[in-house]
Amino acid sequence: MPKQQQKQNKTTTPLRTRKIKIKVIGIGGGGASIVSELASSLKGVSFLIVDTDKKVLKNVKKSVRTMIFGEKTAGGMGTGMNPELARKAALEEKEKIARTMRDQDLVVLVGSLGGGVASGAGPVFAKQFMESCSSTGTTGKQKNISIGVFTLPFQFEGEKKMKIAKKALAELQDCLSGVIVVPNEKILEIVEKKTSLKKSLSALNQVFVRWISDLLNVISKPGLINIDFADLKTILSARGKVLFFGEGMAHGPNRAEEAVKNIFLSPFVDGEPKRVRKMLFNITGGKDLGLKEVETISNQISKLNPKAKIIFGISEDPASQGKVKITLLCVSDTEKSEREEKKVALQRLKTIKKLKKAKQVPDKIKKQESDSSHKDEDKDKDNEERKMRRSAIEAKQQEKEEKDREWTQEPDWEIPAFLRNKD
Repeated sequence: MPKQQQKQNKTTTPLRTRKIKIKVIGIGGGGASIVSELASSLKGVSFLIVDTDKKVLKNVKKSVRTMIFGEKTAGGMGTGMNPELARKAALEEKEKIARTMRDQDLVVLVGSLGGGVASGAGPVFAKQFMESCSSTGTTGKQKNISIGVFTLPFQFEGEKKMKIAKKALAELQDCLSGVIVVPNEKILEIVEKKTSLKKSLSALNQVFVRWISDLLNVISKPGLINIDFADLKTILSARGKVLFFGEGMAHGPNRAEEAVKNIFLSPFVDGEPKRVRKMLFNITGGKDLGLKEVETISNQISKLNPKAKIIFGISEDPASQGKVKITLLCVSDTEKSEREEKKVALQRLKTIKKLKKAKQVPDKIKKQESDSSHKDEDKDKDNEERKMRRSAIEAKQQEKEEKDREWTQEPDWEIPAFLRNKD
């Protein structure tokens, strides 16, 4: 075959892109509940639910894979509020756990922290994935990424449960690319008083389902301006980041401005994110989406931090005709936050020391003045004593001089008659 024809064949042959492998793993009962609802609405993603309790896995839909672990340690039962027992159960089968996540590009761990399984076994799953997908070369960039989506206990569940949850969260952050955390307490802001417990928990599950679905759809579906897995890797290029995930939708004449506002009005987010370092957002609309609206949305979002690294995409969806939807993922610089907090604490300490020193100066002056006054008093006393001694000596000298004068001034005695020379 001529070289020119070979060259032409090479240029016309379409490049085949590798399909991104994504696995969502629900850990424990809470994670199982969320992943079960997610699996029924999202396609093209692998789902796995893991637990030490066989009863939990019996209630899972057949379309979702399940895995029991730690039977020797937990005996096929739950771990209660004992995260150490769950950790041992996971370590017992860490090789099996590693195999479930092998060759995955993105792993999403989902769980409810505060109990045993997610709090104890979650960090083991995260660490196994991290070790199997270690950094390459000297760039420090990850080949694969991992996201954790977790809930925190209700306040009425007690301080002990919250302490367990926060300790587990700290361990998970060390191994995951980023974490999204929502307190269960937020459910109370979206449900009515008469809403059943099951429906209330399902309402929170649906929020997670929507968030995860939106994120995975953004990186897996082509758009007018595409966001792909490489963009997500750029945003999550380091571990331990706190992620802000939000969505906003609006329609009408001011739909662009309203959609941005709605991102931060959700009861599941605490206003605008702070110390934003990187941002990824996607705008979805119908054929009526205008360039001016894209500009308005982009300008509003970039105000979170104009110096941040920003990646954006645009998707066209016939179902979104007349509406605008925004999906936003932000990465906050927690390390910078900690440095700033330490800096503020150090500055506060220096200020306190200065104030203490300033307070001590007058006291020192007072002491010096007091010492000086005491010295003056002592000096005065000495002077008085010297004066008194001098006065006494002078008085005695004067008395002696006066006596001497008396003797010298007294007239000569007459010579007795019998001693006179007789003529």
